[in-house]
Amino acid sequence: MNTIALKADTAPRTRIAQDEGTLSNPCKDLKRHGACGMGHNQGAHGLAPGIATWLKPGIPDYTGSERFCEELDDAVLCCSQVFHEFDSLPDGVQRVLVNMAFALGYELRDWLRLRAAVAERDWQKAAQSIRSSRYAKQAPKRCRRLADRMDAIR
Repeated sequence: MNTIALKADTAPRTRIAQDEGTLSNPCKDLKRHGACGMGHNQGAHGLAPGIATWLKPGIPDYTGSERFCEELDDAVLCCSQVFHEFDSLPDGVQRVLVNMAFALGYELRDWLRLRAAVAERDWQKAAQSIRSSRYAKQAPKRCRRLADRMDAIR
């Protein structure tokens, strides 16, 4: 899978939009970072150009989409650096990992059990790692969906 395929396919976008939500006005995320658009973490990625002018009227939809594509690129790059075998993983595994990287970025480096399970291609163990993570306590519905998707891979 490559970023172009991810962008052309609406499924990853739909799932990430479901998990992230789409905010037209900036607010605080679980870690108290500013967030806006489709999961755009202002602390991790900096403010979008001209965002100050959007604080009251809200962020235009096209900007959220443009920002989404840039951050999707970042998530795929992160996955290819954290999971060295990323390009050879099954499509469903790649989608789950990209979804996680979209939210967590390089924090995935610290997920040692998940990384070991992916290296072993043990999708049930990877799903269990997602379910038992601290992140699952912060985003239980999202983690349950991601773990269920991982569990379904054969």
